[in-house]
Amino acid sequence: MEKEGQINFGDDSLYVKQNKAHTLLEEGRFEEAISLFEAIGRENVSFPGVVEGIKAARFWVSRHGRRRKFANPYDKGKLFLKEWLEFEKYMHRNGLRHGRSTAAIQKYAFSDIIESFAEAYNEGLAPDTNLLVQIGDLFKRLGNYEKAVEVYEYARSFNPCDPAILSKLGDCYFSIDETSKAKVLFREAFFIDPGQIELDQIESPLIHTLYVKTSEAIKNPETSIYWVPVIAELTRVFNVKREPKRGELEELRSMIKKLESEYADNRKKRAYIEPKLLNHYFWLIDTLKILGGSRKEIEQSLQRINEINPDVFSRYLE
Repeated sequence: MEKEGQINFGDDSLYVKQNKAHTLLEEGRFEEAISLFEAIGRENVSFPGVVEGIKAARFWVSRHGRRRKFANPYDKGKLFLKEWLEFEKYMHRNGLRHGRSTAAIQKYAFSDIIESFAEAYNEGLAPDTNLLVQIGDLFKRLGNYEKAVEVYEYARSFNPCDPAILSKLGDCYFSIDETSKAKVLFREAFFIDPGQIELDQIESPLIHTLYVKTSEAIKNPETSIYWVPVIAELTRVFNVKREPKRGELEELRSMIKKLESEYADNRKKRAYIEPKLLNHYFWLIDTLKILGGSRKEIEQSLQRINEINPDVFSRYLE
């Protein structure tokens, strides 16, 4: 260990012991981990991470046996997840940072929850996509993005138009450097319904930077999320476009007609309808261009964008 430019080789054995303590935490052997941390503390009272390790492990000692009472894996998983959320509150109250000890416990806890939820899903005890999404969320928080992608893609096969699933999937693809796939998925999710996207669960700096730009342009915090896809289009953030699905052009035309009616009739909701209507026109124009559609319809769409919001129109043509 380095101290003021000097390396103290005497601490090497303590690091070995600390690594073993973290392994014990990953295995759920909390009392053994506490004993090892205490032994380290007796040799070096100020050794980094010892106090945090003991505090974190002690939280779980009394809870360790409670899950054995549940024969149902779904109930066991739910209890464990509830205990983890209680642990996060405990960390906050006690000033515990998310370091190596809590990361080791998280790996233990989440692995167990994933196993319980997967067993419940396979046994048909809770055969719904919400459970799959929770499993994906756990893998994502563990940093296992490849496995999270696998689970989210499976969940997506049941709910292909769920914006929450699409945005989480896009987030994972971004994390494994598949940026084009991520942009397509983010664009789709924000097109379907920005209000269902959980920004606090998105890690991608692409989206957070985009949201900051949107918040700077749109001062109303209640509607800013709905303007994200509009600002993304104007700043070319979602610059990867997929091939239109079969029948999508007619669906777009139908949805625009409906939105135009709502825009005309419901002035109180215009702040929410306007960005959605503009984004639908963006999609219509892109779809017509990809399919080689009517130039006249493209020009009519551009004219309508100009009528709705001249500033957006001028930036769109830049």
